[in-house]
Amino acid sequence: MSDNRFFIRWTLSFLLVAAGVGLCYAVVDAPLARWAHQHQLRQFGIFHGLQMASDLLVILLVPALLATGWRRYRLHRFTVTDRLAWHAALAVGAVSLLKYPLKFAFGRAWPETFYHGNPSLLSDGIYGFFPFHGATAYGSFPSGHAAVAAAAAAVIWRYAPRYRVGAVGLWVAVAVGLLGAYYHFAGDVLAGTWLGLWVAALVIRFDAAAPDQTVARRE
Repeated sequence: MSDNRFFIRWTLSFLLVAAGVGLCYAVVDAPLARWAHQHQLRQFGIFHGLQMASDLLVILLVPALLATGWRRYRLHRFTVTDRLAWHAALAVGAVSLLKYPLKFAFGRAWPETFYHGNPSLLSDGIYGFFPFHGATAYGSFPSGHAAVAAAAAAVIWRYAPRYRVGAVGLWVAVAVGLLGAYYHFAGDVLAGTWLGLWVAALVIRFDAAAPDQTVARRE
């Protein structure tokens, strides 16, 4: 794919997601969070457990980079499975860092109060974006957990077609956990998903040592 086509495709996707975030903000985010809170879905531990899949991916980040980096640069052995792990780790690491300046810049209040009395919709009736108010107290947007799950899922989709259902399932599980436990708004999840997919696409595209292979085709 040419650079122009790549740029145009992702620009269009960004515009679509921006429109989707606006729609969520207007008619979905607050009602969905209030509904989940009204039914006390967080009392069901499954929702908390589902979103923790992203935490596990972050924990695996350093071991994956060390192991695949050693094989690539020292042993000169790099299978397609190694490439999958390498790109997934790079993408997860990148979005894990990018989320902090983005959260600070957008400054969205959280659905619920989690940390040191942070202002929130459900506890304080505060709803909206407050740019540059701080990534902790106003750090709901975008969802870092959704970004991590989407980044990993995108790399799996690219290199392991036979596991695409599982890749989508990973993202769905994290998204359901985040929304069910009202850790994030739907718009946060949508934006985080786009961020993860975009970063994964950049990692795959600009790694010059990554030939066009898949796990299903060749090891």
